[in-house]
Amino acid sequence: MEGGNIYFQECYRYLCAYSDYEESDFVIFGVPYDGTATYKPGARFGPDEVRRASWVLETYSPNLRRDLTQVKIADLDNVIIEGDQREILERIYRAALGIMRDGKKVVVIGGDHSITYPLVKAAKEAYGDLVLVHFDAHCDLREEYLGNRYSHASVIRRCYEVTGDIYQFGIRSGEREEWEFAWSNTHIFTKLPGEKEIQEIRSLGKPVYITIDIDVLDPAYAPGTGTPEPCGYSTKELIDTLYLFRDLRDKIVGFDIVEVSPPCDINSVTSITAAKIIRELILTLGR
Repeated sequence: MEGGNIYFQECYRYLCAYSDYEESDFVIFGVPYDGTATYKPGARFGPDEVRRASWVLETYSPNLRRDLTQVKIADLDNVIIEGDQREILERIYRAALGIMRDGKKVVVIGGDHSITYPLVKAAKEAYGDLVLVHFDAHCDLREEYLGNRYSHASVIRRCYEVTGDIYQFGIRSGEREEWEFAWSNTHIFTKLPGEKEIQEIRSLGKPVYITIDIDVLDPAYAPGTGTPEPCGYSTKELIDTLYLFRDLRDKIVGFDIVEVSPPCDINSVTSITAAKIIRELILTLGR
């Protein structure tokens, strides 16, 4: 892996993620950064709390009839959060690029949504062409927010500069300009994807990266997030949708889950939910 462990600091490990890097198919790392939070901060605590919450889960998924013990998973700890935002984003990019160049699927736990841009940039560098699949309550398509072009409110706009193939699902909030940009430049839906949308993405024949903002879920199911948005989806609806991506498992190069904010949570519900989403996606995408 490019850069070795110079990007990471030791932390708690995700459930069953104790394989050696060289033998692993999935490689997890956390990004405890929420420097662009626009309402309530706290997502910096997301990576460690989601890992801790994962140990509440069983390793077995009855829906998929697969077990995490069947999958080789490494957890490289958390990216070191030192320096300004530009330095942190570059560190994320370099860490992800090394993993992707080694042909492993990357799994990243945020952190606010700004961390997705360097991950998408790394995927484009490693694999060439790319489709971005985005689950969120918000468009995240502002050109800038409070003078920051790399805000979590602008992350998908920055990703659009990397790839024009963007599918946005569950979106229900954004400024008029964001919606107008999306209607002209991305594939945006207030609903979750069905078989039709999955087959459309599959027909492109390109590598796929998935980013999941936990606030795509209704606050009743995921209260622990910094910018909750009513009228969202249930955890079951989202996970059932993610199962549809099994037909794309060979094309999906990685995914992230972001905006889990433990200080805003109730009884660790959101952290446990994020941990289960990770489990189900790994088992959906693994061989």
